[in-house]
Amino acid sequence: MRDKKYCIKVEIIVYLNSLKIWNWRKFGESANGEPCIDIIFNPYLNVIVGENDSGKTSIIDSIKLGLSTNSQDQNWIKESDFFDINRPIKIEYIFQDLTEEEEAYFFEWIYFEEDRTYLRIYLEAEQIFDVNMKNRIVKNVTGGEVGREQLLSDSVKQLLTVTYLKPLRDAELELSPGNRSRFAQILKNLSFFQENEGASRKDIEKILKDAFKDVQTIIDQPVLGKMSTVVEAFFEKNRKKNPKIEPKHMKFEEALRKLELNLGEIGSGLGSSNLLFMAAELLLLSDNKIGPKLALIEEIEAHVHPQSQLRLIKYFEKKSKEEGIQYILTSHSPILISSVSLEHLILIYNNAAFPMRSGFTLLEKDDYNFFERFLDATKSNMFFAQGIICVEGDAENLLIPALAEAIGRPLYDYGVSIVNVGNLAFKRYTSIFLRKEGTKLNFPVSIVTDMDLKPISYYRNELCYFELNEDDENAIQSIITEINGKSIKDLYIKFSDLTDVISGHIGRKITSDEKQEIHDLIKIKNKQQYGKFLINREKRIKENFRHETEMTRVFLSSPWTLEYALAESSLSTLLQESILEAHYKTPKNRVLKKKEWDEIDSTELRSVEIYQFVLENQISKSVISQLLASKIIDNKNELFTLISNDNKIRYLIDAIKHVTGDAYDI
Repeated sequence: MRDKKYCIKVEIIVYLNSLKIWNWRKFGESANGEPCIDIIFNPYLNVIVGENDSGKTSIIDSIKLGLSTNSQDQNWIKESDFFDINRPIKIEYIFQDLTEEEEAYFFEWIYFEEDRTYLRIYLEAEQIFDVNMKNRIVKNVTGGEVGREQLLSDSVKQLLTVTYLKPLRDAELELSPGNRSRFAQILKNLSFFQENEGASRKDIEKILKDAFKDVQTIIDQPVLGKMSTVVEAFFEKNRKKNPKIEPKHMKFEEALRKLELNLGEIGSGLGSSNLLFMAAELLLLSDNKIGPKLALIEEIEAHVHPQSQLRLIKYFEKKSKEEGIQYILTSHSPILISSVSLEHLILIYNNAAFPMRSGFTLLEKDDYNFFERFLDATKSNMFFAQGIICVEGDAENLLIPALAEAIGRPLYDYGVSIVNVGNLAFKRYTSIFLRKEGTKLNFPVSIVTDMDLKPISYYRNELCYFELNEDDENAIQSIITEINGKSIKDLYIKFSDLTDVISGHIGRKITSDEKQEIHDLIKIKNKQQYGKFLINREKRIKENFRHETEMTRVFLSSPWTLEYALAESSLSTLLQESILEAHYKTPKNRVLKKKEWDEIDSTELRSVEIYQFVLENQISKSVISQLLASKIIDNKNELFTLISNDNKIRYLIDAIKHVTGDAYDI
């Protein structure tokens, strides 16, 4: 059965398709006169994300500035709003998908291109000196095709107003009775009260007048009965007065200001009041028949708590299509972003806007389906970072921040997030930041992963029954000779014979991965060939990740895993201590095992033994990394030079440097 959300019949609505900004706050102007930022919106739900100070609020304010709000917020332009005070602020708003009725209303300001109708609104503001040589900022809002703009009438401006919900508003006050009641303004503007020449308004006024007659019967006797004697004494006998209590004619608007909207309970919290206020504002917005139904909601997480955020965003996602409302939201909440489809996200980075929906990124259709299921709050923090490091496990997740701090590059100082994607989703996550066409995002991404090629010493250890000597080529040749007497170049012909013999000697079947690795290793005649093989394998892995595309880079352990690389590095002693602490409770056992490892002369073979010990005893890699990270931090001053110049873990250091802005040798 098809999901219901794909079966909704959606009516075509006029919506804000694009926004272009010149010289507004942090958004300057391109060298060729093009806008600094050009944003393409979805017709329905849009969530603008980005790091702090990326310009999200400026985008919302730029929309309010030219279109105004139906709550009549004051949108003044200050001198500080100019990126360059000597140049004008220019903002262009393009609406499309107008109905025939809307085309009639906006006829003077629309234009046609390729059988589509567009409504273009254009704001320009500049600082001038008037005839009295006083400094003033002049703003003009016009409409129409470029070069044929005309001033907008007030009636058209009213049809273009947007609903704006600012963060941390006093919703309870706005819903309370009084002269400044926003609820009264909303009710007054509902179309229901405008129909039939305001018949419903007159009905309400009559009901209020009639209702006072019932009140009068109750208060006349106790009030007027006592007052009559006093009044009679105040006036002359020939000027007798009779006091009366009569209702003041209450106008419709005055009556609305006496009303309060609440949830029918005492002591409703701020979050509940905010939700109620949003419902009231959206009631007025959905009532529009002509013009865009556009709602701006800034920092939606400031309105309600996390669980309500999720319900709210799902409501927007559904209702935006059902009721034809276009929402443009900003958010800093990874929790909220994790529940929104990538199709709705717009990333602001380096003064440019990057829609994340299909057709703009290198993500495939299946990738979007994947993120619908697996993009959680931990991973969605990448949309608020200045760079990310993608890792495939908890070990790297714990260790890399410690290494970054040890070399004087704490990740938090550079706005870098680590995204632990497991071992299956690297390509999906990194493709989010790669653009299909147009302006390149050039967002720094480091992919840290393992080459997963066991060193020859691993097999020397496994196949010790052959009494392999130190010369790898001669050792492998002795295996070949014992099996079938073939030369090394002919081995692949009888590879099945080799694996059968090996399986028989070690008492277990060889896995398919081991078969492939043995096959590759045995074909290598010398260390030079082994080096070439590693280079080719590294190249294939990097090509699979679109290496060198924009600012995405792959950093590989060589030749095996993180733990093996650490065992070969200058951190080997600290790693061994961490492994032994994680496995042995008593110091005596730790000392004995450490001594056993120290007696192995070959660094490669010793590293294999150390990592094999971890695997065979199923010691938690996360626990080991946690212990090692703590030791690195405690000794970071002493380790700085060693870590910075260690080729075995250079791939980790280069990954850190890539996202923290420094060049490194590739």
